[in-house]
Amino acid sequence: MPTVRLRALGLLAGVLLALAGCGSSSSSSSTTASTPSTSSTSTGPAGAGSQAALAAAATAAGSIVGSSGPLLATLHATTHQPKVDAAWPIHVAAYENSKPASASISYEYLFGGAVVAHRSHYTFTGHFSDIIRWPATAVGYQLTFRAVVTSGSSVVNLDYPVQVGK
Repeated sequence: MPTVRLRALGLLAGVLLALAGCGSSSSSSSTTASTPSTSSTSTGPAGAGSQAALAAAATAAGSIVGSSGPLLATLHATTHQPKVDAAWPIHVAAYENSKPASASISYEYLFGGAVVAHRSHYTFTGHFSDIIRWPATAVGYQLTFRAVVTSGSSVVNLDYPVQVGK
């Protein structure tokens, strides 16, 4: 890897360290007031009973969808161009066999395909919401926000490209 790229990765890793307190997590068990995690699949994010229907609805809404074994996970964020210090809400749903999954989530920040920072670790059932605030030092970089959703031995990486603006 060229020296310039290594310096850029080192600089960006330092930049993203400012994200250590990025999350102001909502409850680890619910995502919105209208959809508690204890609700049945029919009132889940897609309003349908099958994982295929859940995935189709999430994709239609512009979310990121991934699966591993029985785990289906979705990530929805409001924009690919978050602003510095502005609330950037994310919503994650995790289902196993069309039922809310007991899962955990952690965040990774990627630059040029390489993980440059790890942040946060929460547990939830079915739905999760968080508010991310991006630091000014992230402005202008092509980054990827990765939500790593784990349930049992299944792991899903939900990659969401971002470029932070002022």
